[in-house]
Order: sequence, then C-alpha cells, then structure tokens
Amino acid sequence: MGASLAAVVDSPVARPQEPAKRVSFDIPAQPLASALQAFAQATGQSVFFDGQLAAGLESMPVHGELAPREALQRMLAGTRLAARYADDTTFTLVETDVPQQAVAPASAAPAVEPLSDGNARVVQQALERTLCRWPAVQPGSYRALVQLWVGPSGRVRRTRLLSTTGLAQRDAALESAMNTLVLAPPKEGEETPDEPLTILLLPRTGHSTDVCAGVAPAAS
Repeated sequence: MGASLAAVVDSPVARPQEPAKRVSFDIPAQPLASALQAFAQATGQSVFFDGQLAAGLESMPVHGELAPREALQRMLAGTRLAARYADDTTFTLVETDVPQQAVAPASAAPAVEPLSDGNARVVQQALERTLCRWPAVQPGSYRALVQLWVGPSGRVRRTRLLSTTGLAQRDAALESAMNTLVLAPPKEGEETPDEPLTILLLPRTGHSTDVCAGVAPAAS
C-alpha cells in the first residue's frame, strides 16, 4: 500500500447526499484522481483507492442532474475500474475484467452496486468478533476501511488496510489480527469470489451495541 494509497474525502462544509437524490455535476474530462476529488466535493462522498490504480487514467466528462452512482459510473467508463461501496457514502475503486460502459440517459441499472448485504454483514460481524479478542484493535474506538480476500477453506489469504486507524502500531496489529479470521467455507458447488470483501469499521456511538460483549480475549 505505502504512499500509493489515495483518499479523497468530502470537504468539511459539504454534506453527504442521499444515494437516490440527484446532484448537479459539471466535471469535465481530466485525470481520474482530480475528477474523483471533484466528485467527492459535489456529493459529500469519500473514496479510498490505491493511487496506482488511477495513475495515467482519464475520466469521462459528467454533466447534468444525476444520481451520484450513475454519475460515478459515467466518470469511470472505459477505465476498467468500478466502485465498491462500503456504506452509502464511502467507496473504494476495484479493477474489473472489462471496461465500464457509459450509462445511457434512460434509467439503466447502475454498475456500481454495493456488496451483497448478507455476505458483507456476516463477514463484518465475524471480523468484529475476531478483533474483539485482541485488546489493541477491539472495534469501537477507531475508523478503518479494510479489504479481505478469503480462500476456499474460509481462511483469510490476504488483507489490505485502505485507511489508517490513526496509529501506525494499531494499523500493524489490525492487519495481523485480520489474518486470524476464519469463516465458514463455501457450500458445495459455490465458488469463492476472487474479488475482495470491503469492510468499514466505525467508532462506537452512544446508540451502538457492544459487539465485544461476551468475547473472550485471545490466549497470550
């Protein structure tokens, strides 16, 4: 990851838009990284991506009143990149096998669909319970965007930290702890996806449930 990680976050004065609301865009074709910054400022959304993915890529122009996800799909057309949403206002860029196609003005289904709600929820809960066993990275006191690649056995075979937790020591501990996660293997006939699962870990609020309740710490 290193210095190639890029994060584009909306400015403090911008407010996140509801996904279904239409936003006025006037973003000309330009280097993709700067186009994503303009998109973040217009929508209030945040994007985390490996800077190497966007290097040398040009965005498509986006103009008019559009839903944010439709606008983003148009912007990414022809780049072989797509958006994968961690929540309604936070997404990462991932590579696809074929270039994204431009969206017709008609109400075509957007290609930037979020992860399967069921899969993402199950994996997030399992990850949080695993992290609860490690005092240094117990969820609830930091924000982090992570990716997990899961092998056929259900074991994590690769991890990536897309945003820092704010402490380098905690970042390292988080990556180590994520590698101890073991999920139920896929059912017979099901294939393990090659693409990563993107999970957003958020600080606990006053109304949040304590996900670590009843979890025993890992043996030292």
